[in-house]
Amino acid sequence: MHIVLNMLKGYFIWSIPFFMLACNNRSTVSAKAADPEDCEWYVVYNDNKTASAKNKLDIYALRLYPNGTYTLCADLLFEQGTWRYDDRKKITVFHPAVKNEAAQERYLVDQVLPGNKTQFSFYHQYPPDKENPDEMIDVRSISNQSTYDPYHPNMHLWRKKPESPESSQQIRSRVLSYLQFLKSLYFHASENDLENAGGTWYPKPIRFYNNKVSMAYANELNDWYNCFYNDAQGIEGYKLISGALMRTAIKGEDDNSRNINCVEQLLQLVGK
Repeated sequence: MHIVLNMLKGYFIWSIPFFMLACNNRSTVSAKAADPEDCEWYVVYNDNKTASAKNKLDIYALRLYPNGTYTLCADLLFEQGTWRYDDRKKITVFHPAVKNEAAQERYLVDQVLPGNKTQFSFYHQYPPDKENPDEMIDVRSISNQSTYDPYHPNMHLWRKKPESPESSQQIRSRVLSYLQFLKSLYFHASENDLENAGGTWYPKPIRFYNNKVSMAYANELNDWYNCFYNDAQGIEGYKLISGALMRTAIKGEDDNSRNINCVEQLLQLVGK
């Protein structure tokens, strides 16, 4: 990364169709140069809409903060921790906040490719075996122009599995925290002129599509249940959302505005 830093410093119950309005009026966001130490790095997909075969974790985004913290979002991993550039080793080092077999110290080497493209290579050891990176991804950076930040640690407190059973009110609070994350996710996408929030790096008990929203099937809820003390409490949280969804009437001009409209209604209904 030193090169870049020097360059820039339940089961299915029902589905509810969306009330469709005109989808052509999308706001445009003026371009703003991204600070590599305070930006969002997104995987660049090729013409076939598939990521590199070396993106084994199916990484979606890497959010770097200037205070030395980071959030790594991938289909097979959600990780937060601290990062720093090691001047002696000439490599960027990532320290996960929680270490396990899947989350160890990581090393990142970046390079600029022809056409001013940027490539990240991740390694689990130093010195890195540059012929065999753990992950290799082409990336692009954007500077967040929204007041919402879905990657911030405060947006993911609902992920922490409780050590003891929670009361109904605590479960409700956990669900509301999750819905606040969704609200941040879609406002962030809208205000950064992203076509959609994208990625499969967070639990989706509720599924948003182009013309409807529905609850997930039971076999799609394992990651949701892992946010609760046990499956039974996860089902209780799921039912809070599904019960509120029955009472929504969703409208909007595009995917993001419809999703925002839906989530804001869910927040109001679940919070009662």
